[in-house]
Amino acid sequence: MPLTLVVLALWALAFLTLNTVVSVRVWRIRRLPRRRRALPGLLLCAGLAASLSRATGTTIAAETLAFPLYVATAAIGMFELRRHRARSSRLDDSGALT
Repeated sequence: MPLTLVVLALWALAFLTLNTVVSVRVWRIRRLPRRRRALPGLLLCAGLAASLSRATGTTIAAETLAFPLYVATAAIGMFELRRHRARSSRLDDSGALT
């Protein structure tokens, strides 16, 4: 097996792990509405379903949808985490950190 293929497989596994961790962290933020908490996880599941569609022979859907859904999962999840951290570090009305 060529080294390039191994590196690509490791990168894909790391990216999938990042998406899973981000989705779980966003799901645990209780201040978010339920639909915003669920969005990264749903996008990840849709991307996984598109990737698994290769097994049935529909490679066009997998090639078209899977990677953009994974990128959207990471982007939306990181946005929600950053936004939550920025809100948590601001002072609330009583002057104490939240």
